[in-house]
Amino acid sequence: MKRPDGFLAMLRAAGLMLDVVTPDGRLRRVRVQGDSNGQRSGWYVLHAGPPMAGAYGNWKTGDNESWCDGGGGARSEVERIQLREAVVRAQRQQQAELAQRQASARRLARERWQCADAAPADHPYLVAKGVGVHGLRQLDGKLLVPLRDPQGRLWSLQTIAADGSKRFLAGGRKRGLYYAVGRAVSEVVCVAEGYATAATIHEATGHPTAVAFDAGNLAPVACALRAKFPSAAIVVCADDDAATAARLGVNPGLVSAQRAAAAVGGVVAMPPRPRNETSS
Repeated sequence: MKRPDGFLAMLRAAGLMLDVVTPDGRLRRVRVQGDSNGQRSGWYVLHAGPPMAGAYGNWKTGDNESWCDGGGGARSEVERIQLREAVVRAQRQQQAELAQRQASARRLARERWQCADAAPADHPYLVAKGVGVHGLRQLDGKLLVPLRDPQGRLWSLQTIAADGSKRFLAGGRKRGLYYAVGRAVSEVVCVAEGYATAATIHEATGHPTAVAFDAGNLAPVACALRAKFPSAAIVVCADDDAATAARLGVNPGLVSAQRAAAAVGGVVAMPPRPRNETSS
């Protein structure tokens, strides 16, 4: 049997964390980069063939791709049909499982949000960041930041502990969801990655600001806001990942913000660097 090295390489490039793959036609869940203990936000299925073929996805990033070994020679029409059907079955299976995971997380989010109290202004994280509460709640000493869709429906929660460590509900939806700091949108709406950054921007400018939670979600959130506020100016506020840029030559916070702004005809804003820091 041909070793599925090409398939394994694609899985790793998509953030899935594994050393071997099993070509048995079963949907398998695996950890991805950023998963906490017990989380498995990646999936794959691989059919032995011939030809060897499969599909994979990363629920954190939204990736969902198919793969086929190109070294098996020409395939018959029957083989091509069988391959397409196998991939479709795998994708339907993972979509059903994803929907189930998201529904469970949504129920848990509602329960925890209803049980929580209003967050105190002196919560250690808020004090350390110098920002206000802006509607957050607290449960067991942790801040709760809701992840909502443009219609305001609650889907998941991010928790922020006193030391600043952040967690999302396992299996919860995130793509395209945000938390609104400041409610009334007129001419301008801003988008930022984290709560503290969004709260700071809102408090400094008065503009409503959406918390996108991470760089990969900036573009989906910006698109959701554009659909909801077609005439508003959208300002994507980039995290300046200068240390990463110095090490790898790429500033992921800035690049993600630029992509998000380009997708909605918005603009990018970035915090000024200290005077003694030279630009690269």
